[in-house]
Amino acid sequence: MLIVRWTRQVKISVLILVQAGLFLAPVSMAMAEAPAVTLSIEARDGLPGFRKADEADYLTDRMRETNLKGWAFTPAPAPSIPPRDRIEWRFELDPFAGGSVRQFFPMPGVQKIFGARHRVTAEAMLYLDDEYQTLVFGQATIAGGAQDKDLADFVTRMTRDLLGEKGAYRSIDMGPAAKP
Repeated sequence: MLIVRWTRQVKISVLILVQAGLFLAPVSMAMAEAPAVTLSIEARDGLPGFRKADEADYLTDRMRETNLKGWAFTPAPAPSIPPRDRIEWRFELDPFAGGSVRQFFPMPGVQKIFGARHRVTAEAMLYLDDEYQTLVFGQATIAGGAQDKDLADFVTRMTRDLLGEKGAYRSIDMGPAAKP
């Protein structure tokens, strides 16, 4: 059993350590939480079921729902001058291949039976400090429009694949090149 004599020197040492701990705790907590990088969201090509003015707002809202730490999302202000930190989305309708002949437009009869669903290909390109970093690519069958749950899930999945813990951005090797 250790017996400590509470001398004046021991009391002062303990007081200094306690005060240092109280002052350092908020500093270490503030250092642990890095500020979020704000990314501007742009839609380069038409998003099915949306007006051009509504595309970036919809994508931004779906990306915010992912609650990814370290990232914040805002619609891009003016497409003529791209922001330095941004994600550029590109959507392309795939050719319709539901019949015996490959067509580049859906058949009206099939749309009446199965609904107007479209196969789309999308890519999301990440730029930080106006430098290209990486991209993700995906395909989905969607109806389009703000009420389409498949489209919302698709955008959410692509966002996580790009910026999530195991996403494409985190997979980039930022270390120095290996010497041969």
